Amino acid sequence: MAEDEDVAASRGNAGNAADAIALGAGATEEARVYLREQTRLARLQSDNLIEQNAFELSHLRWRRLNDQLAGAFRIILVVLGLAVLAGLSALLWNAREADGLIVDSFSAPADFAARGMGGDVLANDLINRLADVRRITLAHSISNSSDVSLNGNDIRVDIPDTGISLGEVWRLLRRWLGHEKHLTGSLRELPDGKIALHAAFADGTMLDVSGPAGDLDKLEQDLAEQVFTHFDPSNVVLYLWGTGRPQEALKQAERDALSVTGRERQADSYSLWSNVTRSVAGDIPLSIERIRISLALDPKIAAAHNEYAAEAHLLGHQELELAERRAAAAQTESDQPRTLQGTGYVFIHNLSLHRVAELLGDFGAAESTECGATCWPDNLAAGALFAARRHDIATARALLVSARASGRADPDESVDAAYYIAMSEGDGAAAVRAAHAHAHTPGQSGSAAYAAVVDRVETEPMIAMALALAGDAAGARKIADATPADCYPCQIARAAAAAAAKDWARADFWFAHATALAPSLPYAETEWGRMLRAKGDIDGAIAKLERAHRKGPHFADPLEMWGEALIAKNRSDLALSKFEEAAKYAPNWKRLHQKWGEALGYIGKKDEAAKQFALARSLDG
Repeated sequence: MAEDEDVAASRGNAGNAADAIALGAGATEEARVYLREQTRLARLQSDNLIEQNAFELSHLRWRRLNDQLAGAFRIILVVLGLAVLAGLSALLWNAREADGLIVDSFSAPADFAARGMGGDVLANDLINRLADVRRITLAHSISNSSDVSLNGNDIRVDIPDTGISLGEVWRLLRRWLGHEKHLTGSLRELPDGKIALHAAFADGTMLDVSGPAGDLDKLEQDLAEQVFTHFDPSNVVLYLWGTGRPQEALKQAERDALSVTGRERQADSYSLWSNVTRSVAGDIPLSIERIRISLALDPKIAAAHNEYAAEAHLLGHQELELAERRAAAAQTESDQPRTLQGTGYVFIHNLSLHRVAELLGDFGAAESTECGATCWPDNLAAGALFAARRHDIATARALLVSARASGRADPDESVDAAYYIAMSEGDGAAAVRAAHAHAHTPGQSGSAAYAAVVDRVETEPMIAMALALAGDAAGARKIADATPADCYPCQIARAAAAAAAKDWARADFWFAHATALAPSLPYAETEWGRMLRAKGDIDGAIAKLERAHRKGPHFADPLEMWGEALIAKNRSDLALSKFEEAAKYAPNWKRLHQKWGEALGYIGKKDEAAKQFALARSLDG
């Protein structure tokens, strides 16, 4: 109110002052008064405006904060709603996908229950025996590179809850939406004094075993095997195989492959049938026929590509093996049958990566895939093998000793490690002994036919290469010439035998043949380059070694030989880069550092040469 009176008074005074100014009377003094009043009025208006602006700004900030909080709350509600919806969806999906075996509590006569053999005990006994069957199956699956993982198959005792609970709701959802198989059972006394174990699936399948009461353990085991056969016929193949019943395994694989429905399931079954056909019967052509059927049914199954790669390896068809290993590695877990997801998929995926690296001479990557950060007892021998292929002799020997001491070393990998240690050291006699030790027996391989195939394409070329290194050209040729003409390592062995005899034309012929059989692999041209350098054809050697390097860029051998060839051409300056690159992949190779020192010495770098010579002297081998 006072401000309004001041404003009114100011307006009146302003009028008088304005009049005075207009009349020219007392203009100076009244003008000053007028200006002061106008200034004071302006300040009052300005302060009022500032207060109003501050109030409005505060109001706007509060509104904005309220809007932000409201928006955040709405977002939280939406997120919570989506989380609940996702949880419910996952619950329903998992319930729908449930496909395990549920063993409900058995029934038993009262006198059996009184002796501690009630229905719950019998059901749990059956569960324990089924778990043992699964354990044996899985162990055999992994140790034999088979195609099946058991992760997707759940077996458990299911005793209904009392009342309403989350567990009971989950059980009901599985029963309503899933594909689980429920098993009920009973123990009965027969009139003849024997007992009978009875099991029934919800689909009407009945299983019965009977015998003397004293044979209850055997009857439970027989029933468990029957239940497992009905529930998981493919995996029972591996169980039979793993318990020393190969012929039963082969018959079960055939029954499963010919009886299942669905392309994916058929493809999976044919893949396993192929595996068993190869390992038990040793019939490689028939095994290949069955794996081709599997791939025709479903070309995305990693197990089928893995199996085809194994067949190719056994025939010495490494180019095909490389293609199939890459195909297996390229598949994703989501593309695989439920039986192959989880552990089975990881095993095949890693095996494929490991073999691709090995085929291309990348032994560091192969070891990393096989062992991870550290080689454990089960793969110490593999670590020794890869160290030997990198010419790290001290490490290879130490790992081989540890592998043998563990009692868990793979026999083939142990022998291979010893062989490549000897070959790297130029010890032909030791290499011959190791190669002969690689020979397989029917007990190792499942059949005499299978052992013969393995020896023809693996053992015999190894023996021939070792004999050639030892200077026995005639012995090497005799063995190599008996090997298959379409086998990649066999043709390299034939060429090496010819080179040992200085039959250069024959060696060229077989090296060319080997290169044509596996144009993506670096080994034939690496050995061809070695032969040409020994012959004195340095330019020809360099050309072959350069091609080998392009095919196996992480393979140290062609790089080291390339460096030696450049020294022979008086281009030690160029050899240095080859030795340096080779050292990335074989850092503890004694010969590499020795030749590197020589090259440095030839160009006058004496101090650096001395360091390489000292490093070479420190290395074993």
